[in-house]
Amino acid sequence: MLSKSYQESGKRLLDLILVLYALLFLLPFLGLVALAVRLSSRGPIFYTQTRVGKDGRLFQAYKFRSMYVNNVDPSTTGEVTLDNPLVTPVGRIIRRLKIDEIPQLWNVVKGDMSPVGPRSTIPEHVEDYTPQERRRLDVMPGLTAGRR
Repeated sequence: MLSKSYQESGKRLLDLILVLYALLFLLPFLGLVALAVRLSSRGPIFYTQTRVGKDGRLFQAYKFRSMYVNNVDPSTTGEVTLDNPLVTPVGRIIRRLKIDEIPQLWNVVKGDMSPVGPRSTIPEHVEDYTPQERRRLDVMPGLTAGRR
């Protein structure tokens, strides 16, 4: 039986190989999405949000920007639906197809996330976690949730 550190190192290596290979093929597509985001509205191409990772460590999650730039804090507005007037036309498409999440592959490269794991959350939600829900923070958050 391999020790936990060897298992974690092996998983990390596998994550990196998988994601770097995916990024190699996705790069031209990501360039087109970035151009569409840039041309559709003023503002940065990427949106960052503070998320909580393994062991409660904070990190910046990357997404393609899908909303018009404004001064409203998203954490105060709740979930943003596709019919929200702040969502750009390109944003509606990339949100519906989950393309806005692809830049989080960079979070995997940085070691903040893994391809599979529980969804990362914002610090305000973690404050309300029960002891059982806090167990989510024992593992790396993922781009996609594993089966339960």
